[in-house]
Amino acid sequence: KVLLNSQVYELKQSDIDVTVTTTDGRSYKAKYLIMAIPLPLQMKLHYDPPLPPLRNQLIQRTPVGCVIKANVYYKKPFWRAKGFNGFLACRDGQLVLGNVLDDCRDNLPLAAVTVFVFADHAIKMQGLSKEERMKIIAQDLAKAYGCDEGLQPVHYEEKNWLGEQYSGGCYVSTYPPGVLSRYGRTIRKPFNLVYFGGTETATSWPGYMNGAVQAGERAAREVLHALGHISYSSIWKEEPEIKEVPAKPFQLSFIERHPPSFRTIISFIGLSTVGCISATCFLLYRYLYKP
Repeated sequence: KVLLNSQVYELKQSDIDVTVTTTDGRSYKAKYLIMAIPLPLQMKLHYDPPLPPLRNQLIQRTPVGCVIKANVYYKKPFWRAKGFNGFLACRDGQLVLGNVLDDCRDNLPLAAVTVFVFADHAIKMQGLSKEERMKIIAQDLAKAYGCDEGLQPVHYEEKNWLGEQYSGGCYVSTYPPGVLSRYGRTIRKPFNLVYFGGTETATSWPGYMNGAVQAGERAAREVLHALGHISYSSIWKEEPEIKEVPAKPFQLSFIERHPPSFRTIISFIGLSTVGCISATCFLLYRYLYKP
């Protein structure tokens, strides 16, 4: 049963159950709980007992990305007439467009492209009106496709994920340098009777629906194990391969499988430098010292 418009603000645990309370005063009790909200939003809840220190530190350091998603509609798919499939990827900073995809559908009378505006461009677009954002995106589409038809959209819809209070951004939490190495071990570690799902906790495709499904199924199996219904070894069972689409693993080189860390490189340089200095001193000593 899914309850809409039921914002949880408090989570209490005893030795035998978990109780969540919503902003309208309703309470719900269960033997176990799976939390699957974005990591930074977990700070908005009041916990009794408090979160473990390392998890508290983790969720303070995992901001969600900045994205505006827009659908721009035209009378005709003019890009197809020019031989384009509609896909664009702009990374030189000259255009606000990040990625663009053809979103034409047979059951819609209009042609459409889906536009993603990322990072700094999304932040800069915050202070503009919806009409101004549409105009800038249309101008960039015209430049990218090389035709003035891009300047003439007939409809525009957008989702500013930065303003969404129940996701905090899009698409997923980001991890600045050092966060995973210091706190990452706690990302899936249960908190008494609370287990953690959500796409951020996935081991494959985090940030995507694939990862959300994998994480949800894994968290559910953890609860089933806690209830005594399945063995511990069943928690991380392999997903069955789809026979119609067999897996084709990437062939990785040794350096790709074992990439050196920055600390390792610095240590290696330091050891090499010390070794070179020592060897030079030894040779000078042998050459200059005459008993």
